[in-house]
This record gives sequence, structure tokens and C-alpha cells, in this order.
Amino acid sequence: MRRILYYSLVCLLWVSVNSCKDDEASQPPTPTFTVDRTTGLYNTTDFVFIVDQVGSNAVSLLPYGADHVNDAGILIPASSFTNGKATIKFRYAQVGTFNAVVIANNHTGDGLSVKNTLSAPTPITITSNRNAILDFTFDHSTKTVIDTAAHTITVTVPAGTDVTNIAPKITASDFATVSDGGKNFSSDVVYTVTPQNGGAGQTWTAHVIVTPREKTNLFKSFQGLLSKKGKKAGLVLPADVDTTGNKVVIYDIGRRDTLDPADYDSVALDFALAGSFAYAEYGAYSPTGTRAHGKDTVDLNDPLQITIVPQDSALTAPKGPRTFDVYFRIAPKLIVTLTGDPAPLHPIVKDSTNAGFALNLDVLNPTDVTKLTTDFSFVLPVAPAAATTVDNTTILVNGVAKPSLTGVVIDYTKPVKISLKVTQDGITFWATYTITVTVVK
Repeated sequence: MRRILYYSLVCLLWVSVNSCKDDEASQPPTPTFTVDRTTGLYNTTDFVFIVDQVGSNAVSLLPYGADHVNDAGILIPASSFTNGKATIKFRYAQVGTFNAVVIANNHTGDGLSVKNTLSAPTPITITSNRNAILDFTFDHSTKTVIDTAAHTITVTVPAGTDVTNIAPKITASDFATVSDGGKNFSSDVVYTVTPQNGGAGQTWTAHVIVTPREKTNLFKSFQGLLSKKGKKAGLVLPADVDTTGNKVVIYDIGRRDTLDPADYDSVALDFALAGSFAYAEYGAYSPTGTRAHGKDTVDLNDPLQITIVPQDSALTAPKGPRTFDVYFRIAPKLIVTLTGDPAPLHPIVKDSTNAGFALNLDVLNPTDVTKLTTDFSFVLPVAPAAATTVDNTTILVNGVAKPSLTGVVIDYTKPVKISLKVTQDGITFWATYTITVTVVK
């Protein structure tokens, strides 16, 4: 019985000792490494570290030193070692002197016990020789061009900017310093960018361009939208803008024997201006005039004027404020007859614009739509018929003048714009229609 008890105590002591050993990690051997250089340039120089393998759970390279454990520490897996050595390439992204070390550690499975051994440190000094200007702007500047070869900077600022008192926002190379050039850019300003390592500074010349005040006083687009409740509500009314005579004619097509002027007492103007900084106002120009906006509703039975005021409103005509007279007129219905070239179509295709300014014509296969002979005629509006005429001698096909309305050979592979010169109540305008021809198989 005594012998069994003694044996049990020995076994218990052995288990206790080994359990204590499992609870505490062993101290790893001291690691060693070499590096191919000890000085270099920030974000440029590649350093080659050769780390010797030691018996430990893990080996890591700390390029920035033990006091910068969280800065780019590199864990070296066992698979990276060949013949007991691992090669690590590293490029520094900070400047300064850093004590590079390798750290080996052992740890228990639960991670509660960790023992580290550091190698001897190797001081590595990183400097920067960069002396560039990377960005250069002002509040509200619109464009910056940096010529890295000529070391020049060109900045564009809006019209009216006081260039004698503007503060630049400068971004230079990391760690470099930039000389103070002041705030007066009425002439070129020279800066010196000195690199962190104290090397030669680079001069940069900044030139400021003030955008000329915009002189654009034209419409970019113009049309009307019928907003009166009824069967015409929402109908788009095209417009002819005459920049020579300074007039806009919004026109509809006659759909009835009589026209009710009340149909056009609530037309929404849908226009856009060509100038980015221009604005429109009703009537002749006045600094305090009533602004005109796209979607304004007007009565086209009343005289209407719209003045476009360019950014440079101090200019005189024709570059300053330009006043357009806005009219409403009725365009004729256009009749289109296709006869083909050289052989006539069977049957002859003929139709007219009855509800708008677009006409779709179908022709049978194998009609050659690249050269269809076309005759145009028209039906004048009944009211006011006596005051409406059409120039029979000129028609525009996709903007190109043709001398006659008959026998015109046209390529209809794409929709074609046809314009008639109409005069009504002393006002001349171009009414434009779109003709589309489709081959039916």
C-alpha cells in the first residue's frame, strides 16, 4: 500500500511540473539579420534585408524599429526561409532614422505566455529629395495646369477675381517646404520648394489667368409648350430663332378651318441660353428688369420681348444685352410626294402633315431610299390665309438650300429636316418639318 501511494505522488508531481512548463513559453534564440544599405530615399530606395532562421514560433522584421511595432511590421513565414535565410525587400514611406530589428517570439497555445527576443538594431536613415509642387488652386479657381518639365503653374480663375489679394492652396512633395509668395498675382509669382534633405531647391513660377467676361447673348434652344387645358394641352410648339433680325417665331400648324387665339394665351416658354453666366429678362434691358425663365407661361397674343443679358452686360450691341421680339404664327401643312429615282414608286407615296411637324412615310421593298425624287407642296392656313405666303423658290433640305420645291432628290436613310420660308402678317420665319421614310418588307 505504501509503495502504491509513493508511485501516485510521483506521477502527480510529474504532471504538475509539466503543466507548469506548458503554461510558460520558452525564450527564443536571438535572431540576426543583415541589410544591403543603411541610407536611402523616401518611397524610392529598395532595401534588401536577409534574415537568419532561428528556432521559434514566429520571426518578424520591424523596419521602423521596436518602438514602431505597428508601422509596417512584416511576419516572415517559415516557407520564406531557404537554406536558413529569408530575403525581404522593403521601401520606406517615412523619413527619419529608424533602428531596424528582427524579433523572434515563442508563445503558448492559448497565447497567454509570450516571450520575445530582439536582434541587435541597425540604424537606417531615410531622407527625401523631392521638391515638386503637386497641386495649386485658389477658392473658386476653375483650372490648374502644372508643367513638371518647365516647372510652371497656370491657374484660371473666374472673371472679376481680384488677383491682387488671393491666397493659394499649395500641395508640395511630402516633407518639402515652400517659400511664401504672397497674395498678389497681378504678375507671375516664383516659389522655391526645398526638399527635406536640404538639397537644392526647385523654383516654380505661378501664372494666373482671369477668365474674360462672357459675351454670349444667344439662345441655345427655344420652343413652346401648350399648357391650356384641352386637346392641345402639352403640345410642343417649335420655334425659329433669327439672330440677324433678333426675333423668335413660335409656330403651330393649322388643324382646323378657324383658329381660336385663346388656344395660345397660356404657352409655356421652354428655352435655354447659350451663355453659362447669361440671364434673360422680359422687355428691354434694365438692371432691375423682371427675369425670364424657361417654363414661364405667357400669352402669345400679346407683344412679347425677351432680352438676353450676357455676363459682360456693360458691352453695347451687338455684344451686350440683346433683345428678341417673340411672335406666334401659323405654319402651312406640308404635302410630300415620293416618286422614286429613276423608276417611279408603285404606288406613288403621298401624305401631309396634319397634326404636327413630323411625317412618316412607308415604301415597299426593294425601294432605294438613298435617292427618292420628292415633290413638296403646302396648304396655307385658312386663317389668316390672306396674310400668309411661302417662298416657292427656296427649300432647305437638312440646312442645304434647294432652288425648287419639286424634283428634289433626297437620301432618306436617316430622318430629313425640311424647312419652308413662310411670311405671315409681315413676319418671316422658317417652318421645319421632319420626314422619315421606312421600307416595309
